[in-house]
Amino acid sequence: MADDFKVAQPHQYHRLFLRESIRPDGRAVTSCRDIKLHVNSISTALGSSMVCFGDTRVIAGIKGRFAQPDIDRPGEGFVVPNVTLPSLCNSKYRPGMPSDTAVAMSCRLAAVLDKVVDKTQLCVRPGKTSWCLYVDAVCLNDDGNVWDALLLATSAALKSATLPATQYSAETDVVAVDRDGEGVKLKLNYLPVSVTLSVFDGTTIPDPTGAEERIEEGSVTCCVDQKGAIRAVWSSGHLPDELISGTLKYAVTRADILCSILQKVTGD
Repeated sequence: MADDFKVAQPHQYHRLFLRESIRPDGRAVTSCRDIKLHVNSISTALGSSMVCFGDTRVIAGIKGRFAQPDIDRPGEGFVVPNVTLPSLCNSKYRPGMPSDTAVAMSCRLAAVLDKVVDKTQLCVRPGKTSWCLYVDAVCLNDDGNVWDALLLATSAALKSATLPATQYSAETDVVAVDRDGEGVKLKLNYLPVSVTLSVFDGTTIPDPTGAEERIEEGSVTCCVDQKGAIRAVWSSGHLPDELISGTLKYAVTRADILCSILQKVTGD
């Protein structure tokens, strides 16, 4: 009977819980799901990680290839992110072409990472050869709040990444990986994490599940670094400015917890 009511009247179903200051999964209104973070789970990647927010699971990996630097930036390399939301992770996604959500997340990830990686470190030979880092994030199971899990996984993968040593042959004018050399850790300007809150009946709900996302009136997402600086804020729905501003303090506090987990797991 309860399951039928949940399907037939999802809004009313959630209201009954919120009146008691609790959520359907047993959490308090302001509580988040347990987080699991593992790094270097893909042996063939320069850096990788897996993140679980409850039943939401995301894996991120970094691969590197040599490329010719941009003519306008001969001393820098490239960072190319890509988000994959396969039909396997949730039935709302269809096989074939990337969904609009995946494309939007890829663009957002590219904007976030643009200033994170020190691209001058990716230069091997100015104007000739540089590293192009492909940052792939794949959702294995979508039970809500994929973006926050995705950015945490990406930051962990970048922080655990090591650039291979390289060697240059003047005779062949070719740069290759020096498998006997010692690699260097990837330099990051800052560590970004994300905190998302759904809005339902004027109540802000952090770390929403898939069911909570389906009934939300809007959402607020804050990108915060390890020093508590807010790097970006995105919102959806017609939300008042006062409500959006009120979420920022919570976002900074929550981001500090995420950064602590990230630094603990990655060893810093």
